[in-house]
Amino acid sequence: MYHELHHRHRKGMTPPKIASFMGLDTRTVKKLLRMSEQEYLDFQKHLLTRSKKLAPYEDYIKSRLELCLDASSAQVHDWLKEHYPSFPNVSIKSVYNFVLYVRNKHQLLKIFDTREYSQVEQLPYGQQAQVDFGEYNMTDVNGQRKKVYFFAMVLSRSRFKFVFFREHPFISETAIAEHELAFIFFDGYPHELVYDQDKVLLVNENRGDLILTEAFRAYCQSRPFKVRFCRKSDPQSKGKIENVIKYIKYNFLRGRIFYSIPALNSQAIDWLGRTANAKVHSTTLKIPALEWELEKEHLIPLKQPFAIAKDHPAYNVTKDNVIHFKGCSYTVPDGTFQKPKTEVFVRQENDYLIISNISQEDIARHEISLLKGQQVRNNNHKRDHSKKVKELIAQAICLFTDQIKAAGYLDSIHKQMPRYARDQINMVVSAGKKYTQDEMDQTLIYCLENNLSKAVDFEPVLLSLRQTALDPTISQKEVLHLQNSKYKIQPQTSSISDYKQIFN
Repeated sequence: MYHELHHRHRKGMTPPKIASFMGLDTRTVKKLLRMSEQEYLDFQKHLLTRSKKLAPYEDYIKSRLELCLDASSAQVHDWLKEHYPSFPNVSIKSVYNFVLYVRNKHQLLKIFDTREYSQVEQLPYGQQAQVDFGEYNMTDVNGQRKKVYFFAMVLSRSRFKFVFFREHPFISETAIAEHELAFIFFDGYPHELVYDQDKVLLVNENRGDLILTEAFRAYCQSRPFKVRFCRKSDPQSKGKIENVIKYIKYNFLRGRIFYSIPALNSQAIDWLGRTANAKVHSTTLKIPALEWELEKEHLIPLKQPFAIAKDHPAYNVTKDNVIHFKGCSYTVPDGTFQKPKTEVFVRQENDYLIISNISQEDIARHEISLLKGQQVRNNNHKRDHSKKVKELIAQAICLFTDQIKAAGYLDSIHKQMPRYARDQINMVVSAGKKYTQDEMDQTLIYCLENNLSKAVDFEPVLLSLRQTALDPTISQKEVLHLQNSKYKIQPQTSSISDYKQIFN
């Protein structure tokens, strides 16, 4: 290298051109051009014998790598700073080079799991197709980023391809519609379809006992093909469609301007006929379109179009009484969720989301949020509105013998605290479930005679009267005074002069 760059410099090449030609940095070229041959040899000798700045930490790094061969240099760097508070401030690259030096010196190389691959045998015509979904960020006419989603299917033998684009992520119903378009495009069904574990179609692999989404299960039952899902993290088992996804991204979509979804799908059909299905395939060395002419004779004939059910989709209610719809959470009335599982039905009407229960009764109505991650709430859902305040009062009146006096007492509570009337009356109703009617009557009389018009006083009075009845030696006034005394406690106050003194 040293003699080559000096030779080119003598022939008139400038240092930047030499650096570009030899793949070196311009500063390195200039530095070497200033050296004589002996200076360069001395420099090389110095590189071999120079001390390493991290040499004092070699034993520690070696011991840690022996315990964890998979550790990265970034982890080692963090361990050094943790174990040695005075660790020098060196670059990450220096740590990486030294860790690599320690690995090579002590044979502490990383162990990589290697997987053996074998070529997949050539399948018969019409036997199989592979399916997958993809997404890609395009640029629209205004220079803004636009994400598109696409569905792709390929016949495994002929490599005949189909692709369809949408503006929004796929759900089970839209994926089914694209299946039907692909089979029309292929002019028949293959005997088997291969997928990865996509939540659009599969709920759970369940150790081989597949749990499909409700819509896709109904679709598979109506069609003559079988479905097979690859094991988790095993994309190689459907490598044909994986290659098609990359082909769509980097041969068709890259550099293309987005105008609209219909225009994009029209361009995709032209591309399939012009390039994807018309060029010689690099593996089969055959043209997919010509091979499809042979394969379609072995496909299962088309059936009547599949009618996708238009029923409103069911959504699970979480334990905090919300449902999740398109990235936002929407409340339902408290008490809607019942263990172990509660479902509601959702439909969209203009800009509103209507939620109904299993009896098809509407229980909530929300304006649909245009932003993701929003919590859309209805304050009425925080309280049980199945009973009006008057109905609660009527329920509470029945707990007393003298219902006229009870009505006057409860009405006074309602008028004095209208905002908290429900909570106040519920306290009286709750007391009625724990105590006898005679005790309730005595408490009512005492509250009316002493102008206690707050329900928070009702149960303490009731308890005091019960205690008096159990121990007649204690006078009623003493007990009540004792019970009421805790409500009359006044907290101690500090003088403002104390705080002024502190600040001064």
